[in-house]
Amino acid sequence: SSGINAEYGGVVEYASRPSTPGSFSWKEFKSNYSSFFSYSDEPGGASKWPYVQGRVSITAKAKALSESVPDVDHDQNAITRRNEIMKYGYPSLDNVKMFNDHILAYSNVHKGPLWVCEHLTDYNINLNQSVNRSQSKFTHDDSVSPLFRCYNSDFLGSGFDRGHLAAAANHRHSQLAMNDTFYLSNICPQTGKGLNRSKWNELEKRARALARKHGSAHVLTGPLYLPTVIGNEKFVKYKLIGDNNVAVPTHFFKVIVAKTKKGGFMLESYVMPNEEIRDDIPISSYLVPKNAIEKGAGFMIFDYIADSQYCLINGHPNPDFIDIK
Repeated sequence: SSGINAEYGGVVEYASRPSTPGSFSWKEFKSNYSSFFSYSDEPGGASKWPYVQGRVSITAKAKALSESVPDVDHDQNAITRRNEIMKYGYPSLDNVKMFNDHILAYSNVHKGPLWVCEHLTDYNINLNQSVNRSQSKFTHDDSVSPLFRCYNSDFLGSGFDRGHLAAAANHRHSQLAMNDTFYLSNICPQTGKGLNRSKWNELEKRARALARKHGSAHVLTGPLYLPTVIGNEKFVKYKLIGDNNVAVPTHFFKVIVAKTKKGGFMLESYVMPNEEIRDDIPISSYLVPKNAIEKGAGFMIFDYIADSQYCLINGHPNPDFIDIK
């Protein structure tokens, strides 16, 4: 998970949100957010897995926009790596920042990442003995305008950890790649106890395990600012920290896809509240439909993969899967 420094500890101050620590299940997600998100259930009962029906996942316009992102490095290896990471589409094209082994979009409003995309392989997740995490230091990102930049001082005394979205442990093959994950453009304020140091770390390990099992995996991670209901009114309410008003997400998402050896793709999509989660709650309790995340985040995720190409969705066989081998 993310680097933790004791001086950034303290009592976590939570923004109001409807979920209770350790109980954010799909049932609760659907109950709390049914008025904000549209989704369709598989015919045959509300308890069945929800599917998006009839969505066109690839359009000529989206592909053209994706390919219009300028190369920041004319080195062919860098261009090839960029294309590997973003193989299944860019969720958005504003403020896209290219690093050695991950790509992100930055939010000038929230002073943090909007989304971060990674392509995990045995090569980049296996430890290179010359790589030393202690040499990586949290630092502000000079590529972000000072008007929209966050600094280490914003986190000091906030009660939140500096939580990686591209996990440092996903990039242990290169000191430079690991150092890149410590730029604050890859960081969000994250609850330490019970999340960043526990369940979120467990989820990061799950992503690496799936990459090893299937040979590689694409991972998209980001913050969410989900609405809550107070009385008869709806609000999006979140805390700001530091002199630069860094937004504290109400939730985080992580979507993992991998091409299976038998054909088709597997998909796992998670949403976790930015609060302490009990140790006895399995991460599977936080599986939610990908389209619910898309509705909350405001962009499509891995849109170059058609819904019918998923053979396994959150551990369930997809009855609409079409094997095109």
